[in-house]
Amino acid sequence: MDEKQFSKLNRRTRFTQFLVWIALFFTAAGIAAGYKNWLRIHEKAKASLAGVESISSQLPSFAKKKQLDQLVEQVNTLSKEGSEHLDGALKELRGIQDSTQHLADTVYEQVKNLTVQQQAVRQSKPVVLKDWSLEEIRFLLQTANQVFDLKQDREGAIKAFNLADKLLIKEASTDLLPLRKQISSDIALLKQYTAADTVALSNKIDTLLEQLKPVYKIKQPEVKPKELSEIKSKSEEEASESLVNRVKKTLNEAVVVKKFDKPLLDEMDDVTKNSLYQLLSLRLETLRLMLLQGQNENYHKQIGRLKTLLKRYYSPTKYALYEKRLDELDAVNLAPKIPDVSASLKLLDAIMQGKKGK
Repeated sequence: MDEKQFSKLNRRTRFTQFLVWIALFFTAAGIAAGYKNWLRIHEKAKASLAGVESISSQLPSFAKKKQLDQLVEQVNTLSKEGSEHLDGALKELRGIQDSTQHLADTVYEQVKNLTVQQQAVRQSKPVVLKDWSLEEIRFLLQTANQVFDLKQDREGAIKAFNLADKLLIKEASTDLLPLRKQISSDIALLKQYTAADTVALSNKIDTLLEQLKPVYKIKQPEVKPKELSEIKSKSEEEASESLVNRVKKTLNEAVVVKKFDKPLLDEMDDVTKNSLYQLLSLRLETLRLMLLQGQNENYHKQIGRLKTLLKRYYSPTKYALYEKRLDELDAVNLAPKIPDVSASLKLLDAIMQGKKGK
């Protein structure tokens, strides 16, 4: 091969190498760009996964918030409906009150007109309010106040007020119409007063006493002489046992495991049970005495002492039954607020004082 051909081959070889290097360069550049793009996509994918995990972790709270929003919406709806219903009921009550007041005023006017007409009919015989008539009415009003203040006898006081009102009707005087109106108001106050039913409460105490009566154990039958001889022969057989067996038996009998979760009442003998019943009877009778005397504060304190005593000695099931009975007794107020029904008496005194002044 001559030198000219060799140089020509050299130039081709270099050109080929140049092309190869260019190809490798672009390949490397492409790989680098692809890798960089892959890294960017990978970072975005990681960020997306983190976002998905964050959203997944927050989904329960979103669900709870949605439930809470629904609940709030339901409560608001019910509250709105309740408010509308209450407003409607209040409007209805106001209407009833206005109607009742109108009827009362109308009746009062009718009574006034009838009294005037009755007084006009009796003009031939001038109507004169005698002192003894007013004193009789005053006596009935005073009796009503005394009966109610001393004995809380509501029915007796209402009867006395009604008798006084009947005498006022016979008087047929327009001057005494305000007194009749005040008597009707005092009667309404008396009807709203409710005293404790001591008879019913006393019967409940009797029922509780009956339920608390202890159940005594059946006495064991007496041991007959024949049985005694059998027991003696058995003890002789035991004496013939080996020393080891006797020691084992003694140890087994000495170690006794008792459960202390049983009610104390079940562990008591008949004498102790009777003593406990006597104590409970004494406290219940004291409760009855406080009931009859109207000692409201001591009455409720005594019920608390009875609950403590019963809870200590009785099982939860029995205690729940007795507690229910005591709660019925405890719900009663022996000292309700006593209304003042002396306004009619004071008004009559003022009327009588005015007539004396004239």
